[in-house]
Amino acid sequence: MIFPLTVDRILADRFRAEFGRSVLTVAAPTGTHFVLGGHDPQGSADGYPVGVYAVPPPTAAPRAHLPALQWLRTGWRLRAAAFHPTVPLLVLGTGSYDGGYFFEGELVLLDLATGEHRPLFEEGCRREVRSLEWTDAHTLRILLAPYDDWEDRAAWLEGHRVDLVRPDWRTVPAHSVRHTELTGPRVPASLPEPAPALAAPDAEGPRPGEIRSLTVLPDGDILLTADHVLLERWSARGERRWSVPADPDLGGGRTAVALPEGDSAWVEALGPSHGGSGTFLRIALSDGTERERRTTPGAASLVSTSEGPLLVPTRAGYGERARSLFRHSPHAIFRDVSGSACVCDCPWDDDEDCDCRCTCPACAGEREDAEVWLTVVDTRRTGRPVDLAFPAVERCRRVFPWSWEPGETHFGGPGVGVGETDLVMATVRHDGRVGPPVQGFVARRSTAEGSTGAPSWVFSVDRTPTALDIDPATGTVFVALGSGELIALEATTGRLLARGHVPVRGAPVIPTAVTVAGPGRILLGTCDGRVLIATAR
Repeated sequence: MIFPLTVDRILADRFRAEFGRSVLTVAAPTGTHFVLGGHDPQGSADGYPVGVYAVPPPTAAPRAHLPALQWLRTGWRLRAAAFHPTVPLLVLGTGSYDGGYFFEGELVLLDLATGEHRPLFEEGCRREVRSLEWTDAHTLRILLAPYDDWEDRAAWLEGHRVDLVRPDWRTVPAHSVRHTELTGPRVPASLPEPAPALAAPDAEGPRPGEIRSLTVLPDGDILLTADHVLLERWSARGERRWSVPADPDLGGGRTAVALPEGDSAWVEALGPSHGGSGTFLRIALSDGTERERRTTPGAASLVSTSEGPLLVPTRAGYGERARSLFRHSPHAIFRDVSGSACVCDCPWDDDEDCDCRCTCPACAGEREDAEVWLTVVDTRRTGRPVDLAFPAVERCRRVFPWSWEPGETHFGGPGVGVGETDLVMATVRHDGRVGPPVQGFVARRSTAEGSTGAPSWVFSVDRTPTALDIDPATGTVFVALGSGELIALEATTGRLLARGHVPVRGAPVIPTAVTVAGPGRILLGTCDGRVLIATAR
């Protein structure tokens, strides 16, 4: 399903950006089409991209953007592909080593006329496919990796040759190839080498990472943070004004908050994934030079409030899952951990043994099982916004438990303020499992005096919410999911207004940042480093 959105302009666009880098290109024998497989820019959480394209005409520019005719994602990276000799069918072979014992993969049949694709191996059968060949219109020859390499190092260089015969491949049902059919003689079957690039993406230079945040400045320019840049400024017309590349030690940028004076912005560095501290830089908006740097002794997050940017503590033990970014709220809101008074000389407060909910390693380690609260920081302008600081403890007010269901653990996530007291927030329930399905929610809660935190509505989702923003003109909440789906909800009732994917040249993008730039105007940052300027229909 396609989300009702029109993409008007693309910032930071690149040739075949949807693939990251290609791993395999296979041309049709007729020379009219080719299939291209690549790395997923987001780490293959939702599969590896595979697209079918028409071969560019001789008159086309060398790097012309052609739309994908067919597009899908496979569970493993593309290893082989073969166009059927007589009918519009394409068979795909995928696979990889799991890092322990097994060579896993799949066989997928794609109907080029309808776009329907069917996995052919029976349920529970996962065999890596290393080579494919049609010997005639009825026979598909497959080279399969051995099931595992346990005491069999030759499994990396040899495999099993199997001939699958079907009278009409157009009618082959899904999951109809039995495991017992996949036995055959042992023959050389090393991993395929990537074919020479045919209209493939650049193979040189660092691959752009996902966009983390988007901020619209008063003059219409756009600030972005990403895995590959700490901070970057673009004009709405698509001109990059300056860029601060990711630091080898600090990584890229997570969030940015422009100061009211308009001359600089604070940016939160991603930092090492195992780190327990935070680094924040103040960047000049005129030329991207660093003006100031602040390092906190414990994990912290940068939040935006009506009084300017603030720092709030973050529970380091949960990493990214503990973070909660709320926008458009007069208050700073964060995921707080209850506990006894600090036992250290807390570097975040002038008073020793203060009850400031410190997350320094000594204190956080004592409260692993402590209750998690939603805490607001009462608005009070103190000092200059340029003086990035933690709020005094007396300004922090615990409102209600973060999880509205007793006994459940809800992680952090994006959210927005609605009016003076309400929040629309997205979160995921921790159920002890790894990977999908994910039990996620978008919910509306009130922080008014006496509120219990019970949501007025809850909308369930099956993937992790990655970004969220609201269009105040229409009261529409836009939520991006890790699957790439975009959802529009009515802020008052939670009613679903629209959902679907956003395609660019026939390939759906995976939004990782969402910012409403004006009535009906939406900015989408993607996992492949692009920014889409779009209009909601």
